Amino acid sequence: KMDSAFATCFGPNAAGRQGKGKGKGKGKGKGKGKGKGNNKTCPTFAEIMEWVEEEYAEEGCVLAEIGWIDAEGNENNATIMDDLASLPYTLAAELSEDKLAVCVENAIAEWSQDPMMKKCEGKYTQEEEEALEDIFMHIVNYKCFTGTFDDACKGYIRAVYVEPLLESLYYPTEVAGRK
Repeated sequence: KMDSAFATCFGPNAAGRQGKGKGKGKGKGKGKGKGKGNNKTCPTFAEIMEWVEEEYAEEGCVLAEIGWIDAEGNENNATIMDDLASLPYTLAAELSEDKLAVCVENAIAEWSQDPMMKKCEGKYTQEEEEALEDIFMHIVNYKCFTGTFDDACKGYIRAVYVEPLLESLYYPTEVAGRK
């Protein structure tokens, strides 16, 4: 499923690209970003939307291709849950809602303390603020999920592959034909 999504979103030679970053190439930088805290004025709603679309276009493409979101960016919870249920139990068990909730709470607390957030409060229409809050929550949930998933995968690989390998090196068992 992922190989097909990566081929669609990044081209036919991208199947092994998972986790390799944005692929912006040498000397490409981050684009038109204004930098954190360097801007004297609040970005317009249109500028924020443009940045979000640029920043998350690749992730959105992959999520749509694997069926986790629809064309409007709404989550397809049934597909997500089916895919997560297909993971090994010990890996899936690490993806608890409690861990995600703590991550989201921390991100919201951090966001509410951001100087730019405080500075720009009230600079947007009610409709724009609601849209920005909705987008922020989607981004936070996505980042918290991917961070938690990454940690769970690392723990799973460590427990299932690395630790047994290291143990076999330190405590070798009988090798075929030797004692």
